Amino acid sequence: MKKALLAGLILASMTLFLYWPVQSFDFVNIDDPLYVVENPHIQRGLSPDGLRWAFGTLYSGSWHPLTWLSHMLDWEIYRSNAGRHHWTNVQIHLAGVLLLFWVLKAMTGMLWGSALAAALFAIHPLHVESVAWVSERKDVLSGLLWFSTMGTYAWYVKSPGWGRYALVVLSFMLGLMTKPMLVTLPLVLLLLDGWPLARGSAAVTVFDRIVKGPVWIRLLAEKAPLLVLATAASVVTCFAQQGIGAIRTVEQYPLGVRAANAMASYGEYIWKMVWPLELAVFYPYPGMPPAWKIVMAVLFLAAVSAWVIRVARRYPFLPMGWLWYLGTLVPVIGIVQVGSQSLADRYTYLPLVGIFIAAAAGANAIVERRPAWKSPLIVFCVVALSWYGLLARAQVETWRDSITLFEHAIRVTEVNPVAHNNVGAIYLSLDENNCEKAVPHFLKAIEQKGDYAAPHYNLGVCSVRSGNHEKAIHYFQTAAELDPRSEKPRIDLGLLLMQRGRFDEAEADFRQLLRMDPSHPAAHTNLALILVQRGRLGDAEAHLSEVLRVNAFNAEALNNLGLVRMEQGRTEEAIASFLRAREIFPGNAVIDANLKIAMEKRQKNAKGSI
Repeated sequence: MKKALLAGLILASMTLFLYWPVQSFDFVNIDDPLYVVENPHIQRGLSPDGLRWAFGTLYSGSWHPLTWLSHMLDWEIYRSNAGRHHWTNVQIHLAGVLLLFWVLKAMTGMLWGSALAAALFAIHPLHVESVAWVSERKDVLSGLLWFSTMGTYAWYVKSPGWGRYALVVLSFMLGLMTKPMLVTLPLVLLLLDGWPLARGSAAVTVFDRIVKGPVWIRLLAEKAPLLVLATAASVVTCFAQQGIGAIRTVEQYPLGVRAANAMASYGEYIWKMVWPLELAVFYPYPGMPPAWKIVMAVLFLAAVSAWVIRVARRYPFLPMGWLWYLGTLVPVIGIVQVGSQSLADRYTYLPLVGIFIAAAAGANAIVERRPAWKSPLIVFCVVALSWYGLLARAQVETWRDSITLFEHAIRVTEVNPVAHNNVGAIYLSLDENNCEKAVPHFLKAIEQKGDYAAPHYNLGVCSVRSGNHEKAIHYFQTAAELDPRSEKPRIDLGLLLMQRGRFDEAEADFRQLLRMDPSHPAAHTNLALILVQRGRLGDAEAHLSEVLRVNAFNAEALNNLGLVRMEQGRTEEAIASFLRAREIFPGNAVIDANLKIAMEKRQKNAKGSI
């Protein structure tokens, strides 16, 4: 017990030392605005409405209610203190590290072997992205519940019963509510049945009275409820990703290219595991990889697979770890291409655990067979962990802020239009006069990827700031054509057209946005303003009412509704709208001025009626 506590203390110290600096880090401008910084549902904190939203939304292309609730809780406690949001990720990751250690020790009986696997999971540089990025809260939460499911499963296997089995199912369900990456876990449990649980022909399951037959049939039946849940989660995720246009078509990414990239990525992840240098937040999709890379990856995968099968009887942990790695990467390997990245460090958060366990078990087997190798092996492990720790600490520092993160990505990748666009966008957000620094990055992004909508949009923003509205209209139109699902180009284009008096074009633009999203608040609000200009007050009110039906806390819509009602002579209703808007957005000068005008109009009407 003392040795186990010492090992746990060492693991905790390593993890906290590595990630200690994140407490002073900022949010970054990739996903953090979508998930937290500009998400009104998160910023209202925990509430009945928030609970309903978390469980009912497919926002951002995923169904992960527990992840949303964790962000809400953070905002409830820390508000916009980014460092504390980062620190929550670290605490969850640490809990996962310690749980992995405890579960492996219980399953395998290895003390220091389990500690080695947990240490690799704790400090490997490839895992920095999952821990140091606030938006990847889903990674650390899913990891914690993955290990929880493994632990409850090992407990169930010791004495099968419906109560223990129910805990396995519950833990798995909770895990799916954090990230759908857990869909492969039932298959991993089958691998664990072989090693280390060694559930041979005498295996007992709670389904034995229902299902008869060979042991593999009964073990598969035992996983059937989990596989049903995994299938449902997969269907929901595909539906959600299609809803936001994240799943790429075969025209965009042909199946041959996807298969080649998948093979190359399997090899690339192993190389990055061994030699984790030049890691970046985004790796652009390269198209068809070089032939030599595909051939090398296929030969490597085939050779390792053949070897682990050949030695499976003698070293059963090797096929377990290798198949864990191959299988858990399937959802994110790119056969179903989501997004425009070729691979991502965060995708290795759980898949590499299988390799780490196999490596630790291998080290343990070497010591058992050749005790004289113990000291050199300990030295090797300490040196390797120290090296990984130093590299990981340097990688942690790249997440300090958006500029540091994406400038690092530009340095370590040859072609990275996303990184260039994001650096330019950061300059725009820091200072309205920073277009001089931002424009070269946007132009470089377009040079590297001509059909990339975001830099065209950002060039439009710079054109607006410089007063060149016709050029801005051109850039916004180009961005909208390149990415028809993107909202910002259409909104800014419509607003600019309104300012130029081109109301017919602006109306067509906003109605196009409503065809894509019938409840889009900005489209309804701005369309209402155009209709007010044309004297169609009833139609304008209908659009504003739709905004408030979806979000009753929209102060802008309430203010505009007050103006419409005041124009219609419905002064009391107008005052009620302004009062509600002021309650939501206190201190707003425009709302206060409109309320004052409405009050004066009511007073004047009262005097006139005497």
